[in-house]
Amino acid sequence: MPPQNTQTLSPGPEKFEFMMKEPPKPPGRLGGAIAWMPKPAKIALAVVGILFILVIFYSIFFGGKTTNTDQLIGVMARAQEISRVSALVQQQAKEADTKDLATTAEVILSSQKQELKSYLSDRKVKADPKKLAARLDKNTDSSLEKALQNNSYDQTYLSYLKTGLVDYQGTLDTTYKGSSKDLQPILSEQYQSIKTLLTAPQLK
Repeated sequence: MPPQNTQTLSPGPEKFEFMMKEPPKPPGRLGGAIAWMPKPAKIALAVVGILFILVIFYSIFFGGKTTNTDQLIGVMARAQEISRVSALVQQQAKEADTKDLATTAEVILSSQKQELKSYLSDRKVKADPKKLAARLDKNTDSSLEKALQNNSYDQTYLSYLKTGLVDYQGTLDTTYKGSSKDLQPILSEQYQSIKTLLTAPQLK
């Protein structure tokens, strides 16, 4: 009778591998939500996330440096046109009060245009002359010429000035609301100057 083999076989290390492995962690809420998505969709989602982060960083670091260039040039264009017309009226108006008001309007509007031009220049932004000339309206000149012949020159200018200043004031207000903190005091002061100019007796 052959001798019995009493040697006990040791289990191989592979039998205990399951004990050494960490149990799989349950997916988080986000992982569970996107686990079913195809790979292209996951890539697209990641790209959108990166863009969102870049937008946030841009807003933080550059958001306060907005100059509202187009809006400011629009304001300057209106100021330039009212100033131009007022300069013409100083030579043709019959009443001294009208000439004085035209002179005041020209000085204020020219000064405001120059102030905004300097603001942009300090930020290395040059106003496009074509955009500044966008408000040039030769119809105003024609209307004044006809009014001169009809003996209604002063009243025609005063009506033009009041309408132009109200429109200009509205543009200042709109630009102020979307402007940076360093620009707002300038626009606010200009708004108040136009508000004062509109209290002239000739414009009532």
